Amino acid sequence: CISTWLLLYLSPLLKLGATKILDANDVGPPSKCDRAKACHDGVSANWLAEVARTKVVNDRNRERHQAKLDKLPPDASKKKRDRIGKFRPAAPNLAMVLWRSFGFWRVWHAIFLYVVSALLQFMPVLILNDLVTYFESPDPENYRAIMGHPWGDVAGLFVFPLLVSLFQTRSQVILNHCAIFIRTSVSTLLFSKALTISAAGRAQTSTGQVVNMMSNDTQQLQRFLQFFGFTLVAPIQIVISLILIHRQVGNATWVGIGFMICLVPVNGVVFANVSKMRRKVLKYSDARVKMINEILAGIRIIKFYAWEKPFGKEVARLREKELKALTQLAYTTAIGFSLIMLSAPIINPILVFLTYVNIGAGSLDAATAFTTIALFNIMRFPFAFLPMGFLQFVQSRIALRRLSKYLELSELSDYVVPNVPAGLNDGNDDDVLTIEDTKPSDPAVIINGGTFSWVDPDATPAPAELPKKKHMSRKERREAARKLKEEEDEGSKSSAGMDGTKRNLS
Repeated sequence: CISTWLLLYLSPLLKLGATKILDANDVGPPSKCDRAKACHDGVSANWLAEVARTKVVNDRNRERHQAKLDKLPPDASKKKRDRIGKFRPAAPNLAMVLWRSFGFWRVWHAIFLYVVSALLQFMPVLILNDLVTYFESPDPENYRAIMGHPWGDVAGLFVFPLLVSLFQTRSQVILNHCAIFIRTSVSTLLFSKALTISAAGRAQTSTGQVVNMMSNDTQQLQRFLQFFGFTLVAPIQIVISLILIHRQVGNATWVGIGFMICLVPVNGVVFANVSKMRRKVLKYSDARVKMINEILAGIRIIKFYAWEKPFGKEVARLREKELKALTQLAYTTAIGFSLIMLSAPIINPILVFLTYVNIGAGSLDAATAFTTIALFNIMRFPFAFLPMGFLQFVQSRIALRRLSKYLELSELSDYVVPNVPAGLNDGNDDDVLTIEDTKPSDPAVIINGGTFSWVDPDATPAPAELPKKKHMSRKERREAARKLKEEEDEGSKSSAGMDGTKRNLS
């Protein structure tokens, strides 16, 4: 237990790493619960159970929806039918599957440890205020300290940061373990799905999208879990800091609260733009990877016909669009988070101290100043990590939606069963194609009453997506108008030339 909390099991590995370059043999094999097969088996079983549960729920809701439609009279108006609406089936909850596979109690244990460490972070600030007040007290002999004695306060300045480090470290170890587990299990689940997906399901996706999900989407889930503790505890730390700051500077705190409220719409705009740009980046990345795979598959034909330059220009065009979207995303992230969010805890105490001095609420002594600055320093990290956590949350939702949509695609049915036991198919041998390993036969393949199809007739067709109307920018509208005018001018010139030719002929 002590080794787990203090990470003493890493000491031999760290000593060895100080003397040589570590390789796979030095690290050793992973535990059985951390192997890819164990992760895949647990998540796959829970995913199949979730899909079956969702199917039952959708069937029940579809029957209720159809019953509502049947109750309507035949001459019911369109408005009444629209009020009931169309039936929208629910999708399986992939996030719940992943959490259940890793273990709810382990995640909540990590969250509890992080909440305790966040609360203990305020104890050194209170002790600092107590010590400064003790040194400013005219009668230090009769002063009652928080820890009973000033030397108890000094000891608390060592004990509480130590406890905070222990709890935070243990919480981060559990959450990082969960992040690696989820990335491994999702990657193996995608690989297994890619091997069993049917032709109808393959027609609804592309190789580039699968590669993107294997690399980018799984990484987004891992990053979100690494920021999960910071994101969850940040609002608690901000609220407690504001309460303690109000005890120090009084009504001047409302200026800081008003400043933070003014940042709320800025956060909304930043998050909306980041989510939109993230989807655009994924769209261009999928198209580029798909184009590269098609080029590699048909490289012989491209070389035969000397099509290197046209295809190179097409790849460069897609890459240019992707880089443009990535640049916009980087600028939005830098301006929205670094400039606005990280500067807020620095601007906030300046505004609070100016208001405190001007309203004449009291003299700004050392205890008030040091305690307020320390509380604002505690708020600095929540302000920095809260936007990043929300950003990762938005990106993780997009990733989960893409992963769940791919995992719901139709799969190949198991129509070849080696050595079917007696009584399994009730004597009807026409339903199952059997491979007999021990009994040799003359014909290689025998098919009785076979039905062949390019697609699975039982598979649910993908809903047709209506093309979205593209909103052109002002520059694109001017360019389109210019091209249209040039075409009209060329058409008028050609018609005038034809008229002149007719006159000459006549």
